[in-house]
Amino acid sequence: MTTRRQTLNRLLTLSLLYPLVACGDRNHNEGLLMKADVVLDVVLFNYLDRPIFDVLLNRGDIGVAGAYGGGRGVMTGVTVPMGHQTLTWRLGGPRGMAGNGETLTAKNSLRLTPDRIPPDVRYLGVHVYPDGTAELMTSPHFPEPSPRGELIYKEKHLYGR
Repeated sequence: MTTRRQTLNRLLTLSLLYPLVACGDRNHNEGLLMKADVVLDVVLFNYLDRPIFDVLLNRGDIGVAGAYGGGRGVMTGVTVPMGHQTLTWRLGGPRGMAGNGETLTAKNSLRLTPDRIPPDVRYLGVHVYPDGTAELMTSPHFPEPSPRGELIYKEKHLYGR
């Protein structure tokens, strides 16, 4: 039969070990049981026909990007938590253009899960599309435009649409 004192001692021991569950080298995203966040270099791809600025991933600045064709921005050493991601950006463009300064939020759900972050991943490609959606793509090397972004770029520059 366990006494009240033994039960309390066991609970105390468990509570002292709990913080170790979340410990680990955050730069390599390794913990004993869970992955809380990861540090990545973020490459921003803008497929809009106008510049975007004040681009924020989870309220952290990840840069600015010109209109497609020259629309890449890089921010190094960004800490990205696992789970749901919030991406916002502000519209730029020539004076008088509709929507200038308006802040948009990605319409689709963005998530990063530990299974998408293998040990060799160093980059996160953030792709912003004209329909208000975005895509997050991890890569061990400097990311390239997404297949969807390539189509958008070709439509505009090859076919003028």
